[in-house]
Amino acid sequence: MTPLGSGPAQVIFNENYMKNLLIADDHIVLRQALCEMLESRGDFKVLAQASDGQELLDLLEHNKPDLVIMDIAMPKLDGLATLAQLNQRGSCPPVLILSADEGERKVRTAMLAGARGYLPKNVSIDELRFAINSILEGKTYLSPTVTASLVNGDQTSNSGSAAISVLSKREVEILTHLADGKPNRVIGKLLHISTRTVDTHRSNILKKLKVKTNAELVKIAITSGLITV
Repeated sequence: MTPLGSGPAQVIFNENYMKNLLIADDHIVLRQALCEMLESRGDFKVLAQASDGQELLDLLEHNKPDLVIMDIAMPKLDGLATLAQLNQRGSCPPVLILSADEGERKVRTAMLAGARGYLPKNVSIDELRFAINSILEGKTYLSPTVTASLVNGDQTSNSGSAAISVLSKREVEILTHLADGKPNRVIGKLLHISTRTVDTHRSNILKKLKVKTNAELVKIAITSGLITV
């Protein structure tokens, strides 16, 4: 599987290069204002806008942006679920999360799911531009306020994140669904894999995390921020 951001969207930064973007946010006024600000200086072009994760996935069938700017909280398919779907596609553009939720758990979960950057919605346009260009240069970008939330995160969450660091991205996806109470057959349909493959992944997850039951998996998922209660 090709990791997020490893496709053609990674380019060597050039001031004269027009960067093509796709923006997904369910707040239409904010989304349109964001598009206008980004296009105002002539170095960014917004190819299309989406109001939810599913619409974003549909747009990516016909648009090839250099980068996707996406909210976490969206209807139909939220940002985290959309990241999981993008992972299934293999090569895809890098994703920059722009969210009002600066919580340590949400940030960790988004980055673990494959996001290449995370910014709060009150970010300045200059920092947003800097973040986009940094990601297009192949870097990861976290806003200072977001970094502070990670540094100040509780010890329990840090230990949970360390625990799941031994898992692959696919295993993290399956762990999240298992902890959310989904049966293996449902997980298989969501991820387009067989139930037997889900069973195999579950066994590997149990071994890697050195636990024996789903209840223990749920506890790890909660402490690592994959799910909330």
